[in-house]
Amino acid sequence: MMHKRLRKWRINASWKGVLLACLTLVTLGVQGQTPQVRSRLAPALTTGSDRPTTYRLQVTSREALEECLRKYNISAKVYAEPRTPQLLLISGLNAAQLRELAACPAVKYIDQGNRQPTEEAELRNADLSANHIPAVHSQYPQLMGQGLVASVKERPFDPADLDLRGRTIAAAEASDGYSPHATTMATYIAGAGNSGPLGLGVAPGAKLTSSSMEELLPDPTAQLLQAGVSVQNHSYGVGVENYYGLEAQAYDAQVIEAPQLLHVFSSGNSGGEAGATGKYAGIPGFANLTGQFKQSKNSLSVGALDPDGSIGARSSKGPAYDGRVKPELTAYGKGGTSEAAAVVSGIALLVQQAYREQHESQLPPASLVKAILINSADDVGRPEVDFEAGFGNANALSAIRTTRNRQYITENIAQGQELTFRISVPAGVRRLKATLVWHDPAAEAGEEQALIHDLDLSLRQAATGQVWEPWVLSAYAYPDSLRQPARRGKDRINNVEQVTLASPKAGVYELQVQGHRVLSGRQPFALVYTFETDAEWKYPVAGSSLIAGQVNRIRWQGMQQGNARLEYRIAGNDVWQLIAEGVDATTFGYDWQAPDTVAEVQVRLSMAGEVLESDTFLLSKPLPLTIGYACPGQVMVHWPQLSADTQYQVYKLGEAYLEPLALLSDTLLVLGEEQLQALSPGYLAVAPVVAGKTGMKSISVNYEEEGAACYVASFLATSYVTDQVVLELQLSSTHQLASLTLERLDDGSFRPLKSVSPVNAQDFKLEDSSPGSGKNVYRVKLTTASGLTFYSQPEEVVHTGAGQMLVYPNPVEAGQPLFIALSSETAQVELVDKLGRLLYRGTREGMVKEISTLQLQAGLYLIRVRTEKGDLLVERVQVR
Repeated sequence: MMHKRLRKWRINASWKGVLLACLTLVTLGVQGQTPQVRSRLAPALTTGSDRPTTYRLQVTSREALEECLRKYNISAKVYAEPRTPQLLLISGLNAAQLRELAACPAVKYIDQGNRQPTEEAELRNADLSANHIPAVHSQYPQLMGQGLVASVKERPFDPADLDLRGRTIAAAEASDGYSPHATTMATYIAGAGNSGPLGLGVAPGAKLTSSSMEELLPDPTAQLLQAGVSVQNHSYGVGVENYYGLEAQAYDAQVIEAPQLLHVFSSGNSGGEAGATGKYAGIPGFANLTGQFKQSKNSLSVGALDPDGSIGARSSKGPAYDGRVKPELTAYGKGGTSEAAAVVSGIALLVQQAYREQHESQLPPASLVKAILINSADDVGRPEVDFEAGFGNANALSAIRTTRNRQYITENIAQGQELTFRISVPAGVRRLKATLVWHDPAAEAGEEQALIHDLDLSLRQAATGQVWEPWVLSAYAYPDSLRQPARRGKDRINNVEQVTLASPKAGVYELQVQGHRVLSGRQPFALVYTFETDAEWKYPVAGSSLIAGQVNRIRWQGMQQGNARLEYRIAGNDVWQLIAEGVDATTFGYDWQAPDTVAEVQVRLSMAGEVLESDTFLLSKPLPLTIGYACPGQVMVHWPQLSADTQYQVYKLGEAYLEPLALLSDTLLVLGEEQLQALSPGYLAVAPVVAGKTGMKSISVNYEEEGAACYVASFLATSYVTDQVVLELQLSSTHQLASLTLERLDDGSFRPLKSVSPVNAQDFKLEDSSPGSGKNVYRVKLTTASGLTFYSQPEEVVHTGAGQMLVYPNPVEAGQPLFIALSSETAQVELVDKLGRLLYRGTREGMVKEISTLQLQAGLYLIRVRTEKGDLLVERVQVR
């Protein structure tokens, strides 16, 4: 262990209360405004209309509430909140009655009922490298989330989705239909990558379940624990809300009840809006979290970063209603904060698994997971912490390293107690960072300040006694104040505190935690520390496959400030080739136009004597897998060749994941009947193998669903009102095809008309020079080199020779279209009834002309057609 704990008591009980009160007043003057008297009515209800609706009530007792209703002569329906029995629901109140009820001594708080939640956008354009997830998959391949369960609270996801199948737990409540948004969120969290590269999630070994976002209160704790849920993702919102209501209170209380359960919320996609209530009302661009449940203290809210690493304009910002830091983290989210939250949920699963491997399968406290995620984040936005990006961009690799290195402490503390933990800082550390997180008891709904227990974190250098306090932000309700950079000081509003020190001298340091205000018992907490040292490549890493000939985002971290030279080389070649000069090393990323070659490659950055080389990775191209043919008992798939020495790994879909099927040097695979029986469903994929390293998998295709026929891609007639019939045949493949024969149905059996052998092309025009008048039926017989015979679908052709007319169907049902086929492109058509009355006359175009029979009675009619040459053709037709 790298830390040592010391305990001592700093003050005695007689002075404790006085000192506590003084420190509280001083600090709140800096971080926020003085608390006001708690309102018992949710802010959104203070300007409500008389429209009846349903409200949530927190009361001292139902009997006392009913006494108030009788006293105020209020007739309303009162019933228990189904998921939270300690709350009540009431409906049938107007605005005046609502205000009267708020004055009732039995009422502790009146809140809104369920609002209509909305999914907070999604775009299937994930980039897991932005949060260093491919590096985790490469360096810790055993960490895939196995044995853990994540819940996706919104609408149901599709459990049969290719990337989720075989790893879902049925929801407690059945629901009709599935949501594409929820399916995408579940894929970000734990997609297996079966559908293709974009289907791979953060924790593909985890299981998934869903619950409904229509109920905004937490799911029953027992229900979540019974399903084994340790992380629940919430990628939805209800509009900007700035207060601590019954939903926020319920989430905080649930985490106290189930301390290993982590709730991850999207911050929202209302980053440019201004709240309508609270002390930050009317300030655009701040305090616009989309839902009071996101104001909870013991959850984790996540904002979104754009592809260039900047804060997304739509990403909802903090502070929380009382000045606390929100969101705490950001993650890549080109499509919005929904996907950013899902990415962080997936990383949390990996942290939980890494912890379990070291603690006999025990789950960590969610406060520790939260502390690890915050402490390992990369600083973005303004230095240290801000209300846009929180404590930074989630870094999966740093989080896993922190966990596996056991750079954390879980303890508990009493009022007035101080605990000291000694850590040894090695030489060459660029930055020392420590984060303190505790699960704070739920506050009363409507409180102006949510924090109940207040702990203090500080860093002390043992040799000199110098002390560094955590970073705090100005929470004063003015835009310029909210944009001020963080400064060091005492934090009196957050249950997350972080202290950092740039370029610390090597030696012993002390992390000090003090129980500044612990109202009862002992307060558990999690303390995490990291040493940021060497620069390193974060993407590509060993096992990565970049796309040759296209722009790829490459990422590094930890380079000193300055302009660098960026280069690449083909493995085995000592010559480095220039990518760019003057690259800003502190941007940590570059869009590289990769060369159009298939090879193992390295990239490097160099500046001022510092050289940073990447692992060897692959440049290759995505392989489009094509179904050549799908015949009874035999299927052929093929793909383009990348290079002469490339091998190809073909995969089949197993119970939950793609599994290797065959390793080939050829670019096609023929599957026989026995192999096909083992494919259920019939999904296949292929990946190149270069120098023994497997590249990017193709998009999976299903030979049973892709519409692939047995050799015949299409077989259609193109000319049938002439002296001959012409049929066009397109083959999907000629592999092992020995001959093809055009056949026509004559006297009940098919007879050959024309044969082609060998079959060296895929497109043919097949002619019948002497078709019969009327309906002709054709098919193509295909014979393989091994003697197998396959047939196309029959193609019917109604033939009319030159100077002839064919009317069909005859007889025709009234209302059914009547067709006239003749060789004249343009003709005048007349319809005459049996009494000689002209019912229709008109000019019709095309070789096949259509006549309506909608107004015709049953009986016999005459069709008279005058061709372009003046020929008159007459045909009887029977209408039924």
